[in-house]
Amino acid sequence: MTEDPSLIDLLLPGTTDAGLDGLAYSTFLDNGVAVPVSAVDQLLVAFSRHLIDQMPRTVAVLQLPRADHRIALTLAICLHLLRLQQPLVAGPVVFAALDVDLTEQLRNLRWRNYRNMALDRNNPLSAQRLTRSGYLVPVVGAAPRSADSSLIYVNTRIGNPVLPQCNPPLVIIDAASITSADSRARMLTWASHHSAVSTVVFGDIGDESLVKAVTATGSTPLVLPVTDAEVNALVYELNRQKPEPSPLSSMWMLWREKQPPLSIYRAGDTEINAAITHAFACLATRPDGLVPQALDYPTKLLYSGTRLAAAVYDYRRACAMAVRPGEGPAALLRVLNGLTFTGPGPWHAWGVARWGELKVAVEALWRHLEESTPKLDLLWGLLARAEHATCGRILIRCHSNAGAVATAQSLSSENRTSAQIALWARISARVEIDTFAKRYPPRHAGVQILTGNPPARHFSLLFSGEADENWLLAYDVEDAILRHQLRRWYDTTDAWRRNTFRALGASEPASVAGPLVATELHSTPPEPPELHLPQLSILDVLDSANRSIDLSSILGTASNDWFGPETTSCVPILLDNGRTWWVRTENDHDGDLATPILVVTGNHRYLPLRDIRPGDVVVVPAGDGADSVHARLVTLSHTNDDVAALDAILGQFRRAARTVLQTHTTLQAAIAAVRDAGAQAPGELKMWASGHTIAPRVPQDIAAVFQAAQQTSPDLWLLHSVAGRLRTLHRSLGHFVKALASGHAGDAVKKLRSLIGDGADELLDEFLVATVISVGTPTDVPASFSGRIQ
Repeated sequence: MTEDPSLIDLLLPGTTDAGLDGLAYSTFLDNGVAVPVSAVDQLLVAFSRHLIDQMPRTVAVLQLPRADHRIALTLAICLHLLRLQQPLVAGPVVFAALDVDLTEQLRNLRWRNYRNMALDRNNPLSAQRLTRSGYLVPVVGAAPRSADSSLIYVNTRIGNPVLPQCNPPLVIIDAASITSADSRARMLTWASHHSAVSTVVFGDIGDESLVKAVTATGSTPLVLPVTDAEVNALVYELNRQKPEPSPLSSMWMLWREKQPPLSIYRAGDTEINAAITHAFACLATRPDGLVPQALDYPTKLLYSGTRLAAAVYDYRRACAMAVRPGEGPAALLRVLNGLTFTGPGPWHAWGVARWGELKVAVEALWRHLEESTPKLDLLWGLLARAEHATCGRILIRCHSNAGAVATAQSLSSENRTSAQIALWARISARVEIDTFAKRYPPRHAGVQILTGNPPARHFSLLFSGEADENWLLAYDVEDAILRHQLRRWYDTTDAWRRNTFRALGASEPASVAGPLVATELHSTPPEPPELHLPQLSILDVLDSANRSIDLSSILGTASNDWFGPETTSCVPILLDNGRTWWVRTENDHDGDLATPILVVTGNHRYLPLRDIRPGDVVVVPAGDGADSVHARLVTLSHTNDDVAALDAILGQFRRAARTVLQTHTTLQAAIAAVRDAGAQAPGELKMWASGHTIAPRVPQDIAAVFQAAQQTSPDLWLLHSVAGRLRTLHRSLGHFVKALASGHAGDAVKKLRSLIGDGADELLDEFLVATVISVGTPTDVPASFSGRIQ
């Protein structure tokens, strides 16, 4: 009996293969940086080709170590180059992603093989962008060939456009950039509706939600996590070259000797751990199904409190400046203190048995944190260890933006010992502090410190390629949950790999290697006794407790007062296309709805949400996007993180402007206070507060408003960096609205291009004009709804 070949021998057998050999000897020049087609790229191309040839209509999930990369785009280009030489597919290669600037990528890209080829000259790839109306527009260069012979880019911000008539496509979905569960499901359905020859979905190792999204569409995916076993075999068979700093390169994976190790450091004394464990035990016994709104308060407090590595004082101050209200512990604790619990059926019984105990446990947790934050103390010790270990850059990840700001403040505040002050002076230049969500280039840091268990949507951090090793701060119950999650990941991933290797005809794979070695994984410290509950196994308890505070655990719609753990207040606006726009509520000092809405009139203007009426024509997102128009105008020269920061600062700015008006007896006095603080256009104060004027023309006016409101000003470096955009924002908005209302025709489009460049046309596709049918009342909905069209 012949033994099945290994995966590498099956897909890359070492015999002559004109297509793959051509790619193997190819190099991309990304803005002058040489990016060879690596052995990883060859494996992914060969895997995709095998699916098309031998297993048509298959959906495959490729998982790589998490990092900020564009390897999915590299695969799309390589497969397109291969199909130009071989009869791979009759239809186009479609690359679907969120905000991958394909025009800019190709403008700086050359391909070097047997000949040199500039990919922006005469458009040799026939790269085209699919517009919202279903047309194809050349991304670069001259007029393209037919749809069937094109590389087509779909930005998920534009919705669900239909491809022009063509043969079934090969669809590659970059789910590392598309993080919304709804958007992932929509693109998978889009590929199915277009009868894709094969659909290849790129994601992160550890992202189980991606596999669940594919399964929910009725497909049984082939899942291939590219692990150490495959990487080591590729290095042995095909060697490796020096990795280069390009997001298109996968060469860095071939230089990872092993999975970055995970070290778990336990925090807290017996009392605080007992409080946390009691809270988890209460949540573990909750009934299944949608969660009553009352649980939003203790779960938010538990979620943030167990992950906090900052002084509570600094955290409260950071929450006060956060764009999303409701995270601050003081307000949540006040509400929780006076809150009673009601619920139907099994929820009533749970409330009688567990609600009081849950409140007591959560309040006890925050009393302990007010006295001392165990994870902050532990963090100081780990920073000292990192200094002695000479591990290079140190990356600290926190649960939220406010948590990151608070940690940074606590590490640099006056409330430190002399030893801590000296340590910070020596090490601060090597430290970066950000959130779980932020992506970094491969091997960006020597060590990554996680201030708590990452939630399910960021579980891939434990398998990240962004740091050489991971240190995690954990209370007792966090440690127990994490080890349980990792054991399940080992079992699930091994099962996926066995199924995939068997389907391909490859020999049985070795067990997967993870961040914790088997001996350490199974030498689990005893679980807290409070988690041993009648009629529930410890695994059931850990699963249920973890789901209860995972803020992304429930993503569906809900009715009345029943929602998932993370909610936000939004106003539903029913539009004439039958869809609902969920507008985040922003209240002024009188409690009126003040969120600025861009209305299409003779002269475009922003109106507060309270003034929107049926019949108004408004500008709304077309697809996967929740950013404002002005923020998207700015992002043409800045990153998505900058966009989110800009929207946050401008939201805080409006609230500060309203505070100035509220705290002065007359409008003239308020204007004078802003003028005295250094504003150049203080007379615009009322327009700034109402949102009629979305942003001042100069950043100094924003700082002046914060000073006049006697509020701490946020870091204004971003505003200074986008000052040029802010000065032209009013003109840009005017041309944008006219171009959108005219159906992208006329002089308005030309004028918009002259102001913001070639990205004008793609930006116009991200929004549409719609007529308001009705305006609802503020409703608590899952936070993922905020700003989106459903």
